[in-house]
Amino acid sequence: MLFQNRRGFTLTELIVVMGIFLTIIMITATAFKTIVNSSSQLSKSAETQIEGIVGLEMLRADLESAGFGLPWEAASGSASVGCTYAEAVFTNASTGLLFNDSTGNAPRPVLSGNSSFNKVGNVGSKYLVIKSTMAAANDTSKKWATVAFDKDGIRSISKWGAADRDFTVNERIIVVKNSLMSTPVGRKLMVPASGVFFSRYSSASNGTYMTLINTHQNGDTFEVYGINPTNDLRMPFNRADYYVSRPASIPASCATKTGILYKSTISHVSGSPTAGTPLLDCVADMQVVYGLAAPDTSTVNDHTDDILLLSASEIRSRLKEIRVYILAQEGKRDTLYNYSSVSSSATVRVGEKINGIDRGRNFHLPSLIGPDYKYYRWKVYTIVVRPKNLVQ
Repeated sequence: MLFQNRRGFTLTELIVVMGIFLTIIMITATAFKTIVNSSSQLSKSAETQIEGIVGLEMLRADLESAGFGLPWEAASGSASVGCTYAEAVFTNASTGLLFNDSTGNAPRPVLSGNSSFNKVGNVGSKYLVIKSTMAAANDTSKKWATVAFDKDGIRSISKWGAADRDFTVNERIIVVKNSLMSTPVGRKLMVPASGVFFSRYSSASNGTYMTLINTHQNGDTFEVYGINPTNDLRMPFNRADYYVSRPASIPASCATKTGILYKSTISHVSGSPTAGTPLLDCVADMQVVYGLAAPDTSTVNDHTDDILLLSASEIRSRLKEIRVYILAQEGKRDTLYNYSSVSSSATVRVGEKINGIDRGRNFHLPSLIGPDYKYYRWKVYTIVVRPKNLVQ
């Protein structure tokens, strides 16, 4: 009788097979981890890019509209009636600066200064202020109309014929006169004898603002701008503040010492900033550079990061270009990535060389972010805008 060979595997053979399987599993697991990490990183990078497109487009739109609807003179064209208005009542903790304009003076359309966020010496991330009738996030601020008197004194009033563009009852408005009797054409804020520079729209007799244009000459035109839907006005414009701050609650994916880019508007009721609207996460720095032309010229011949000492008139006549640079991380922390391997320096230029001169600032990642900076991908977003509403 023949017996089958029932000999099993030896311990050595089992160990060898197990070793082979473990090696295959480890290789597969590593590859799977790499794939998952890469997929997660790509997903976060795409999310960052979408945030950048949406949030920074809001900033671009506000920059382009800087100065829209602003009066160039703070008094009406009649008698000596002046305009007294108040602006912000706070000193922002991150800046130590106020960007208010003096009572009775024309408002400056755009300003910026150093904040304390990631500050080194006297230079920090910039705090940017934009003033225009359109800077608020309400439908009224997007409305305007023209009242014109022809050479025979016949009045015409523009009507859009659309509910979202024509004024409605009680919306707060201002009236600015384009006087043809001055050179250049002045934009004077109309202020009645009471000194109240705004009016409530009424459907009767084309609106109560008509009392503001009684003083006119044939050929004059008046622009009526919406400011706020329900609240009496603190100032004859809206104001938007852009800044970077690190809140107590910030996405866990953000690197240490990065913050969030916010947009806040100044309340007409209290003068305090509204709660900031987050536009972009994981921001390390924001710098602003202005392109200036010589008086009475249109060619940019100088760039500076400080126009605080310029008057409203000087800004309108000289400011031709605004450049904003925002340094932010793209994606999330990636231990398989090394920023140093793709960059020749751990210092990022938040700005650029313009006409042979460095503008912006050098941002040293190791000292301002920390040693983990190398595990993040860093990107500088650049916005270049030529303001459309500053031409005199």
